[in-house]
Amino acid sequence: GLRGELLDACALLAPGPAAPAGVRLAPREVDVLGCVAAGATNAVAARQLGVTAETVKAYLRSAMRKLGARTRGEAVVAARRAGWLP
Repeated sequence: GLRGELLDACALLAPGPAAPAGVRLAPREVDVLGCVAAGATNAVAARQLGVTAETVKAYLRSAMRKLGARTRGEAVVAARRAGWLP
């Protein structure tokens, strides 16, 4: 059990495939993903970026669609693997 959990965790940390070919994120999409990666809620990210929470949701939705991610976490992992986030 524990071995499987560790292997799953390692898979998240290991380099994976880059973003799909031709995918380009807008600078604000990267900004939003950076906030999400730091644990910010949509409301907190909105305050930090000087936009509304609805705008944050739109950027996040757009980035997730481009990256083929189903969750915020998947989007952050994909952005990191593509080199857009540290």
